[in-house]
Amino acid sequence: MAYKKIRMYLVNARMQLGYSQYRAAEKAQMSHQHYNRVENGQIGKNIQFRTILSICKALNIRTSDAWHYEESYQKTL
Repeated sequence: MAYKKIRMYLVNARMQLGYSQYRAAEKAQMSHQHYNRVENGQIGKNIQFRTILSICKALNIRTSDAWHYEESYQKTL
């Protein structure tokens, strides 16, 4: 299995709110398994924009910031 980089901007935003991955997934209206795969890089370049939007809303991340962070993340893949 290839090493995947963690989306640290999601981890940091989640931790600042004091959320577990379970709570973040619940707020984003997705399964914990799906949220975990996103945050831990298992869903790399195949992430859907609506998924990012749901997570932004759940974690109080401005969409423009997430877009910038995600663009930087994608360049590392």
